[in-house]
Amino acid sequence: MYRATVLPSLLYGAETEPVYKLVAHEFNTYMMRHLPHIQNVTWFDFVSNEKSLLQANLPSMYNMLTQRNLRWVGHVNRMDYSRLPKQILFSQLKDGIHGKSRPKLRFRDRVKRNLQDTPNPIGS
Repeated sequence: MYRATVLPSLLYGAETEPVYKLVAHEFNTYMMRHLPHIQNVTWFDFVSNEKSLLQANLPSMYNMLTQRNLRWVGHVNRMDYSRLPKQILFSQLKDGIHGKSRPKLRFRDRVKRNLQDTPNPIGS
């Protein structure tokens, strides 16, 4: 029931956003607050988060977000270049003003890091 209703509602639209560790941590906090309750585990049982995930047969939230993100990028990559999502994903701005601090990572930069961090993205 958790996989069929809660996770899709929680992760709706997450595949189109870059996966930042802070956001993944917030999603993970939400999941780990509710998952033990669903498993009828009390706080006094001292069950770790890793054990709770193993019992539920779920990967970590960071892995779920990364997998969904890479799946969506693969879908867009297979599109014809005339499609708007592919044009937006692979386009660059001609002009712009650069701020004084380090710029935030672009969506493509996050996807490249996710591909480097994922041992086997195909078939996972």
